[in-house]
Amino acid sequence: MDIDIKIRTLRVKLRKNSKEIIKDVLERHLPRITSTAKSKQELCAFCANKNNLTKEHVLPKWTFENCTEKFFVTGINGSEHTYNKTTIPVCAECNNNLLGSFESYIISVLSKTDLSKYFFTDDELQNIIRWLEITEYKFQLLEIRRKYIKSKSAAYIEYLRDVPISIMRQDIDYSPSKAIGQIRIAQRRVTEKSKVNNKNSLVVFKTTNKSFHFFHHLNDFIFLELPKYNIALFYFYSRKFENVEVAKDEAMKIINKFYN
Repeated sequence: MDIDIKIRTLRVKLRKNSKEIIKDVLERHLPRITSTAKSKQELCAFCANKNNLTKEHVLPKWTFENCTEKFFVTGINGSEHTYNKTTIPVCAECNNNLLGSFESYIISVLSKTDLSKYFFTDDELQNIIRWLEITEYKFQLLEIRRKYIKSKSAAYIEYLRDVPISIMRQDIDYSPSKAIGQIRIAQRRVTEKSKVNNKNSLVVFKTTNKSFHFFHHLNDFIFLELPKYNIALFYFYSRKFENVEVAKDEAMKIINKFYN
Protein backbone atom coordinates (compact mmCIF):
# COMPACT_ATOMS: atom_id res chain seq x y z
CA MET A 1 0.00 0.00 0.00
CA ASP A 2 1.72 3.23 -1.12
CA ILE A 3 1.46 6.53 0.68
CA ASP A 4 -1.30 7.91 -1.58
CA ILE A 5 -3.51 4.95 -0.74
CA LYS A 6 -2.85 5.35 2.98
CA ILE A 7 -3.66 9.05 2.89
CA ARG A 8 -6.86 8.30 1.00
CA THR A 9 -7.77 5.57 3.51
CA LEU A 10 -7.33 8.01 6.40
CA ARG A 11 -9.38 10.63 4.57
CA VAL A 12 -12.23 8.19 3.87
CA LYS A 13 -12.26 6.92 7.46
CA LEU A 14 -12.60 10.42 8.86
CA ARG A 15 -15.28 11.40 6.35
CA LYS A 16 -17.30 8.29 7.18
CA ASN A 17 -17.04 8.73 10.95
CA SER A 18 -16.93 12.52 11.36
CA LYS A 19 -20.50 12.81 12.68
CA GLU A 20 -19.96 10.12 15.32
CA ILE A 21 -16.74 11.82 16.43
CA ILE A 22 -18.49 15.19 16.72
CA LYS A 23 -21.35 13.59 18.67
CA ASP A 24 -18.84 12.14 21.12
CA VAL A 25 -17.14 15.53 21.50
CA LEU A 26 -20.51 17.17 22.25
CA GLU A 27 -21.42 14.56 24.86
CA ARG A 28 -18.02 14.24 26.49
CA HIS A 29 -16.29 17.59 26.44
CA LEU A 30 -18.79 20.44 26.58
CA PRO A 31 -19.79 21.95 29.95
CA ARG A 32 -22.37 20.28 32.20
CA ILE A 33 -21.96 16.87 30.63
CA THR A 34 -23.23 13.93 32.64
CA SER A 35 -21.05 11.57 34.63
CA THR A 36 -22.20 8.80 32.29
CA ALA A 37 -20.78 10.64 29.29
CA LYS A 38 -17.53 11.24 31.12
CA SER A 39 -17.10 7.52 31.77
CA LYS A 40 -17.87 6.41 28.21
CA GLN A 41 -15.17 4.68 26.21
CA GLU A 42 -12.98 7.08 24.23
CA LEU A 43 -13.08 7.05 20.40
CA CYS A 44 -10.37 7.11 17.78
CA ALA A 45 -10.20 10.64 16.39
CA PHE A 46 -10.16 9.36 12.81
CA CYS A 47 -12.24 6.17 12.58
CA ALA A 48 -14.29 6.25 15.84
CA ASN A 49 -12.98 2.82 16.83
CA LYS A 50 -13.16 2.13 20.58
CA ASN A 51 -10.64 -0.71 20.59
CA ASN A 52 -6.84 -0.73 20.77
CA LEU A 53 -6.61 3.00 21.47
CA THR A 54 -3.19 4.60 21.65
CA LYS A 55 -1.89 8.08 22.47
CA GLU A 56 -1.24 10.01 19.28
CA HIS A 57 1.06 13.01 19.70
CA VAL A 58 -0.48 16.20 18.35
CA LEU A 59 2.98 17.25 17.24
CA PRO A 60 4.97 14.13 16.29
CA LYS A 61 7.90 13.39 18.57
CA TRP A 62 10.38 13.71 15.71
CA THR A 63 9.45 17.39 15.22
CA PHE A 64 10.71 18.31 18.70
CA GLU A 65 13.47 15.66 18.53
CA ASN A 66 11.91 13.50 21.26
CA CYS A 67 12.81 16.03 23.97
CA THR A 68 10.56 15.37 26.98
CA GLU A 69 11.28 18.78 28.50
CA LYS A 70 10.21 21.03 25.63
CA PHE A 71 6.85 22.68 26.21
CA PHE A 72 4.44 25.28 24.88
CA VAL A 73 2.17 27.68 26.74
CA THR A 74 -1.60 27.90 26.30
CA GLY A 75 -2.35 31.58 25.78
CA ILE A 76 -5.69 31.62 27.59
CA ASN A 77 -4.56 30.44 31.02
CA GLY A 78 -0.77 30.54 30.72
CA SER A 79 -0.41 26.85 31.54
CA GLU A 80 2.59 24.90 30.28
CA HIS A 81 2.27 21.63 28.38
CA THR A 82 5.13 19.40 27.29
CA TYR A 83 4.92 18.29 23.68
CA ASN A 84 5.66 14.76 24.80
CA LYS A 85 2.44 14.57 26.85
CA THR A 86 0.26 16.42 24.37
CA THR A 87 -1.79 13.58 22.90
CA ILE A 88 -5.25 12.55 21.72
CA PRO A 89 -6.75 9.02 21.45
CA VAL A 90 -6.22 7.27 18.12
CA CYS A 91 -6.56 3.56 17.43
CA ALA A 92 -3.45 1.48 16.75
CA GLU A 93 -4.33 0.99 13.08
CA CYS A 94 -4.77 4.71 12.35
CA ASN A 95 -1.79 5.66 14.52
CA ASN A 96 0.84 3.10 13.61
CA ASN A 97 -0.16 2.22 10.08
CA LEU A 98 -1.76 5.29 8.50
CA LEU A 99 -0.44 8.29 10.47
CA GLY A 100 2.88 6.58 11.17
CA SER A 101 3.45 5.86 7.49
CA PHE A 102 2.48 9.40 6.55
CA GLU A 103 4.90 10.88 9.07
CA SER A 104 7.68 8.59 7.80
CA TYR A 105 6.95 9.89 4.32
CA ILE A 106 7.09 13.53 5.50
CA ILE A 107 10.42 12.86 7.26
CA SER A 108 11.77 11.37 4.04
CA VAL A 109 10.64 14.37 1.98
CA LEU A 110 12.15 16.87 4.43
CA SER A 111 15.39 14.90 4.75
CA LYS A 112 16.09 14.69 1.04
CA THR A 113 15.25 18.32 0.23
CA ASP A 114 18.12 20.80 0.24
CA LEU A 115 16.40 24.12 -0.40
CA SER A 116 19.64 25.69 -1.64
CA LYS A 117 19.57 23.27 -4.59
CA TYR A 118 15.97 22.33 -5.32
CA PHE A 119 12.40 22.55 -4.07
CA PHE A 120 9.53 20.21 -3.28
CA THR A 121 7.46 18.72 -6.09
CA ASP A 122 3.76 19.65 -6.36
CA ASP A 123 2.76 16.29 -4.87
CA GLU A 124 5.16 16.76 -1.96
CA LEU A 125 3.83 20.27 -1.29
CA GLN A 126 0.26 19.01 -1.23
CA ASN A 127 1.21 16.22 1.17
CA ILE A 128 3.00 18.65 3.51
CA ILE A 129 -0.20 20.70 3.51
CA ARG A 130 -2.23 17.57 4.28
CA TRP A 131 0.08 16.77 7.18
CA LEU A 132 -0.22 20.31 8.61
CA GLU A 133 -4.01 20.18 8.27
CA ILE A 134 -4.09 16.86 10.14
CA THR A 135 -2.02 18.58 12.84
CA GLU A 136 -4.60 21.39 13.02
CA TYR A 137 -7.42 18.86 13.40
CA LYS A 138 -5.55 17.19 16.26
CA PHE A 139 -5.05 20.58 17.94
CA GLN A 140 -8.76 21.33 17.63
CA LEU A 141 -9.60 18.08 19.43
CA LEU A 142 -6.90 18.71 22.02
CA GLU A 143 -8.29 22.14 22.93
CA ILE A 144 -11.87 20.89 23.30
CA ARG A 145 -10.57 18.14 25.60
CA ARG A 146 -8.63 20.45 27.91
CA LYS A 147 -10.41 22.14 30.78
CA TYR A 148 -9.73 25.71 31.85
CA ILE A 149 -9.63 24.95 35.61
CA LYS A 150 -7.27 27.82 36.52
CA SER A 151 -4.78 30.24 35.09
CA LYS A 152 -1.12 29.97 36.00
CA SER A 153 -1.35 33.12 38.11
CA ALA A 154 -4.76 32.52 39.72
CA ALA A 155 -6.54 30.10 41.98
CA TYR A 156 -8.81 27.21 41.03
CA ILE A 157 -12.11 28.49 39.59
CA GLU A 158 -14.96 26.13 40.49
CA TYR A 159 -17.55 27.27 37.97
CA LEU A 160 -15.04 26.89 35.11
CA ARG A 161 -13.99 23.38 36.07
CA ASP A 162 -15.80 21.71 33.11
CA VAL A 163 -15.22 24.44 30.54
CA PRO A 164 -12.92 23.44 27.65
CA ILE A 165 -10.11 25.83 26.81
CA SER A 166 -11.32 26.01 23.20
CA ILE A 167 -14.55 27.82 24.11
CA MET A 168 -12.70 30.31 26.31
CA ARG A 169 -11.06 31.84 23.25
CA GLN A 170 -12.19 35.40 22.64
CA ASP A 171 -12.05 35.06 18.85
CA ILE A 172 -14.99 32.62 18.91
CA ASP A 173 -17.07 34.61 21.41
CA TYR A 174 -16.98 31.89 24.07
CA SER A 175 -19.45 29.88 21.96
CA PRO A 176 -19.53 26.06 22.21
CA SER A 177 -21.31 25.88 18.86
CA LYS A 178 -18.51 27.84 17.19
CA ALA A 179 -15.89 25.64 18.81
CA ILE A 180 -17.64 22.56 17.40
CA GLY A 181 -17.98 24.36 14.06
CA GLN A 182 -14.22 24.84 13.92
CA ILE A 183 -13.65 21.14 14.53
CA ARG A 184 -16.01 20.39 11.63
CA ILE A 185 -14.05 22.80 9.41
CA ALA A 186 -10.81 21.06 10.39
CA GLN A 187 -12.37 17.68 9.57
CA ARG A 188 -13.47 18.91 6.14
CA ARG A 189 -9.96 20.14 5.37
CA VAL A 190 -8.50 16.74 6.15
CA THR A 191 -11.09 14.96 4.00
CA GLU A 192 -10.64 17.19 0.92
CA LYS A 193 -8.89 15.34 -1.88
CA SER A 194 -6.92 18.08 -3.65
CA LYS A 195 -4.73 20.79 -2.14
CA VAL A 196 -3.78 22.45 -5.42
CA ASN A 197 -5.63 25.65 -4.48
CA ASN A 198 -3.85 25.79 -1.11
CA LYS A 199 -0.26 25.72 -2.35
CA ASN A 200 0.20 29.51 -2.14
CA SER A 201 -0.85 29.34 1.52
CA LEU A 202 2.27 27.33 2.40
CA VAL A 203 5.50 29.28 2.88
CA VAL A 204 8.74 27.29 3.07
CA PHE A 205 11.88 28.86 4.51
CA LYS A 206 15.46 27.67 4.62
CA THR A 207 16.69 28.08 8.20
CA THR A 208 20.03 27.80 9.98
CA ASN A 209 18.59 28.12 13.50
CA LYS A 210 19.66 25.34 15.83
CA SER A 211 16.51 25.14 17.97
CA PHE A 212 13.00 23.86 17.35
CA HIS A 213 10.39 26.64 17.28
CA PHE A 214 6.63 26.41 17.05
CA PHE A 215 3.57 28.61 17.34
CA HIS A 216 0.01 28.09 16.25
CA HIS A 217 -3.33 29.85 16.16
CA LEU A 218 -6.39 27.64 15.79
CA ASN A 219 -8.06 27.78 12.38
CA ASP A 220 -5.61 30.47 11.32
CA PHE A 221 -1.93 29.51 10.96
CA ILE A 222 0.91 27.30 12.13
CA PHE A 223 4.68 27.83 12.18
CA LEU A 224 7.16 24.98 12.59
CA GLU A 225 10.92 25.44 12.51
CA LEU A 226 12.70 22.11 12.12
CA PRO A 227 16.46 22.60 12.59
CA LYS A 228 17.32 18.98 11.83
CA TYR A 229 16.13 19.55 8.25
CA ASN A 230 17.10 23.25 7.95
CA ILE A 231 13.49 23.94 7.03
CA ALA A 232 10.72 26.11 8.51
CA LEU A 233 7.08 25.88 7.45
CA PHE A 234 4.38 28.54 7.78
CA TYR A 235 0.89 27.58 6.67
CA PHE A 236 -2.30 29.65 6.57
CA TYR A 237 -5.26 27.36 7.21
CA SER A 238 -8.04 29.73 6.24
CA ARG A 239 -6.45 32.17 3.78
CA LYS A 240 -5.64 31.83 0.10
CA PHE A 241 -3.16 34.09 -1.71
CA GLU A 242 -2.57 35.31 -5.23
CA ASN A 243 1.00 34.06 -5.04
CA VAL A 244 3.36 32.67 -2.45
CA GLU A 245 5.33 35.95 -2.18
CA VAL A 246 2.25 37.71 -0.78
CA ALA A 247 1.81 34.85 1.68
CA LYS A 248 5.48 35.13 2.65
CA ASP A 249 5.11 38.85 3.40
CA GLU A 250 2.11 38.14 5.63
CA ALA A 251 3.90 35.27 7.33
CA MET A 252 6.94 37.44 8.08
CA LYS A 253 4.74 40.09 9.71
CA ILE A 254 3.34 37.46 12.06
CA ILE A 255 6.73 35.88 12.74
CA ASN A 256 8.34 39.25 13.53
CA LYS A 257 5.43 40.21 15.78
CA PHE A 258 5.63 36.89 17.61
CA TYR A 259 9.37 37.04 18.26
CA ASN A 260 9.42 40.74 19.08
